[in-house]
Amino acid sequence: MAPQLTTFAAEAVASSGGPFNSKWFFMALAMAGAAIGLGMVGQAYMKALGRNPEAGKAASQVVIIAAMIEVTALLTFLGALIIK
Repeated sequence: MAPQLTTFAAEAVASSGGPFNSKWFFMALAMAGAAIGLGMVGQAYMKALGRNPEAGKAASQVVIIAAMIEVTALLTFLGALIIK
């Protein structure tokens, strides 16, 4: 899948417009990465909470990590809006 994705990304960069404009394509990749990252953080937290119910004290750390992932996604979105 990775070689096909890089080929598609190279074609998107080479094209000057159309529905797959390169900045929007890479923004979508960053947003998808952030969504996957949030899912992985949530999965790991729930697994840890299932193993050790007293691990609920780590909820504040999980919220901070999730906020950092969201900020990365939002900065990517803003960067895509700024780049022409």
